[in-house]
Order: sequence, then structure tokens, then C-alpha cells
Amino acid sequence: MRKNQLLEKLRADQVVLGLSNMYPAAGIIEGMGRGWDFIWIDGQHGEMSYDSCLHATQACAATGIDSLIRVPGDEYSTLGRFADLAPAAIMVPMVETPEQAQAIVQGLHFPPLGNRSYGGRRVIDLDGREFYKRELLVVVQIETLGAVDQAEAIAAVEGVDVLFFGPDDMKMRMGIPINTQITDHPKLSEALEKTATAARNAGGWAATVAGTSAGLEMTVGMGYRMLVGGGDIGFLRALSASRIAEFRGVIEGFQGDPGDGESGGVY
Repeated sequence: MRKNQLLEKLRADQVVLGLSNMYPAAGIIEGMGRGWDFIWIDGQHGEMSYDSCLHATQACAATGIDSLIRVPGDEYSTLGRFADLAPAAIMVPMVETPEQAQAIVQGLHFPPLGNRSYGGRRVIDLDGREFYKRELLVVVQIETLGAVDQAEAIAAVEGVDVLFFGPDDMKMRMGIPINTQITDHPKLSEALEKTATAARNAGGWAATVAGTSAGLEMTVGMGYRMLVGGGDIGFLRALSASRIAEFRGVIEGFQGDPGDGESGGVY
């Protein structure tokens, strides 16, 4: 039975760093994934189909990186189907109440804790018919003001491992400009702190996106142990903008606009 290395690192109080993968190209993971602790395969907002999530998960396994799949919703049939791809973690968006969290646990955990249906081609191929004994990290996203208020109750649901604070959704709901860094607004800092405290009090972990050194330092100091450092598009866009500016300068004697330099998010 394979071990869940991502879960073992968190239990050892290690800070784990992830790369967001939004494009359905497994070669991106093979080409730029090494060195990260996990790849966030975005089945909600990325350009991913079910097949793309399968191929991305296989690429993670081939390169020795743990995979986290963000599923498109919290429906029972969706949860089990993506969990059967054998990722290290499943992340569910827009979780606002402990009742919703409990339903997610039911869909992702096997009895006696949950009510997940037995089966799945890939998990059996990899781990045999006792695959249900392998631990799955359950991550729920805290993305609304109501979810922050309910964070303690959500984290206390047995079977929920990680609270993932969604900074962009929170900025939009707080009326904060979307490109504001998480270090630059007190309301964001307060919500981040409250989420981390809730996860810690329940014996779990807190996660978020921290695409700058300052953001990483702040969130780790708050107790966050699972951080997404950026995404495929952010890194590709930033390097492309920098390189074209450099080359235009050489060719034309003109330093072109290198873009806004934003690579701290995942979009």
C-alpha cells in the first residue's frame, strides 16, 4: 500500500509547497513540477476534463510528486469519481457550513466514517482491492465571509483535514481590489488568521495561496503549513514578458513594457 507522503509531511509539521496546474498538458507537470511537494490539479477553474485530471495525476506519479485535485463541486458522484483517480488529496470549493463539510466527508471517506462507494479502476490497479485503507487528505475551501465565521465548526467535522483559505474570492467579497497582496490589507490578514486558528484548534492544517516571499513568511508565521506558490500560467506569463522585453530592447534599442510583473496568484 502506497503511503500518503503529503499527509506524512504535514503530520511532521513540514511546510509543503504546491504548484497550480490549470492547463490540460501533462508535460507541464513533467517539465516544471520537480521540486514542489504537490501539484494542485484544478478541475474547477482550470481547463481540465476528467481525462485531463487523470493524465495530470499520472504525470505527478511518474515524477514522484503528490497530487491534489480540486473537484468542480461537492456532489456525491463527483467526489467519488475524482477520488478514484488516487490523488493524495481532494479539495472541494465553496464550503460554507459544517453540514456541507459533513456531506463531503461522507462522499470521500469509506465506512465507518463516510459512505463512499467502493471501486475505481486506477486505485485498484495501483493499490489492490484494499485500496480503501490508504489515507486521503480532505481539503475544504474557505472562500466566503460566512465560511470564515463558520471555520471553527467546519474544521471540527471529523474527516476534514485542511482548511484552504481562498484569497481571491475573499478579496472580491470584501470589496478589496483583486490584485491586492495578502500582506497588504488588515481585513484579509484577520480572516487568514481566523482560518488558521480554526484549523489548528481542530488538530488539522491551514492552506492558502502565497505567491510572494512576504506572503509566505506571513502565512507560515500564522501557522499555515500548506502553501501554493504560484501556477503554470503565472510563471509562463512572467518569464515570457521579461524575455520579450529583453529581446525587444536588444533588437530595437527600446525596453518594452515587461507587463505588470504579477505572478503571485494562480490565475
